[in-house]
Amino acid sequence: MTAPFLLADCKAIAFDLDGTLLDTMHDIRASVSVALRDCGYGELPENYLMPNLHGAFPAVLVAVMQDRNVPLSELDAVIKAYTKHYAYLAHRNSQPYPGVIDFLEDCQSRGVKLAVCTNKLHASALKALEQKGLTRYFSVVLGSDSVSRPKPDGEPLLKAFEAMGVAPAQGAYVGDTHVDAMSANNAGVPFMWFRAGYGGELVHEYPQALAFDDYAELLTVHDTTLSS
Repeated sequence: MTAPFLLADCKAIAFDLDGTLLDTMHDIRASVSVALRDCGYGELPENYLMPNLHGAFPAVLVAVMQDRNVPLSELDAVIKAYTKHYAYLAHRNSQPYPGVIDFLEDCQSRGVKLAVCTNKLHASALKALEQKGLTRYFSVVLGSDSVSRPKPDGEPLLKAFEAMGVAPAQGAYVGDTHVDAMSANNAGVPFMWFRAGYGGELVHEYPQALAFDDYAELLTVHDTTLSS
């Protein structure tokens, strides 16, 4: 029998970035679309659903190229064009999900240590957090290039919790996809599923300590005990 999960007892919380803290879909899709155009291929449809947003860079680009029948021999050119356009957009259309800042403020006021573990490249993650004024909340930020084995491996979370000086079982990881859930499970960290992100049904295959649709809900469940 697993121990009950009590959010109020968490000494540290780590977060995914894309689809968890920030809604970055528009900027990523726009950058990929323009990159494909610059490389001589058609732009993405306006409402194109990005595959594999949970993947480490450049797996996201590989998934789109395969889906759009773009030869993988063009990968280096697409990466170069994407990097240029994504840097230009500077996350201008990316926004924190409703309630994120209030929850981070609440955690900070209670002395909860905070980290980001993302499959975004470290420099890109830092830039996104800085652009949206979120850097000050996090003592640790790890990207896919910060570790030898990115998510779904447990290494990023183990490294983050070690840096925060908190045992994995005494914290939680907030994410939106099955890759986040797998990483948390592999690291022995209770997983909190943000259902309004980019995840899907595969998340149900992994243990969840808590599932929520709006960060405002978390401000009301500090004293709620849930079985994981």
